[in-house]
Amino acid sequence: MSKYTTGEMAKYCNVSVRTVQYYDTRGILTPSELSEGGRRLYSENELKRLKIICFLRNAGLSINSIGELLNGENPENVISILLDQQNQLLKEEINARQNQLAIIEGIKRELKNFEHFSVESIGDIAYTMENKKKLHQLHLMILFTAIPISIVQWGFIIFGLFTQI
Repeated sequence: MSKYTTGEMAKYCNVSVRTVQYYDTRGILTPSELSEGGRRLYSENELKRLKIICFLRNAGLSINSIGELLNGENPENVISILLDQQNQLLKEEINARQNQLAIIEGIKRELKNFEHFSVESIGDIAYTMENKKKLHQLHLMILFTAIPISIVQWGFIIFGLFTQI
């Protein structure tokens, strides 16, 4: 069975030697043996384990979560929970980034209205954007209030026409 040094492990998984050593200190990847010179040696199983760790890290899972999964008793339950948590976290992060992108696009759009830019212009833009947001919310509130009222009003008009009241 092949034995791999820390450097070889790092090379096969496209990570740094420090990363492999860090996973060792965290207890999620331990060498199968030490050489006479004290060098860490890893087996095929540890190489597969490192590939799994790297795959899960690329999915955004934390070292603690990966350790819990790899060292836990019910990995099928743990992975489902971890993936759900990571999915929710990524959705929240995407939403936050989309909000930031909307702010940046709004600032760029509003900057076109300023002939001479100054730092105070940013304050004016922030005020304008906030008021536009409030105005949009007000429009929605009016719309959702007016539609039911209009339906009731038309209902009474139609009812009045048919009953001649």
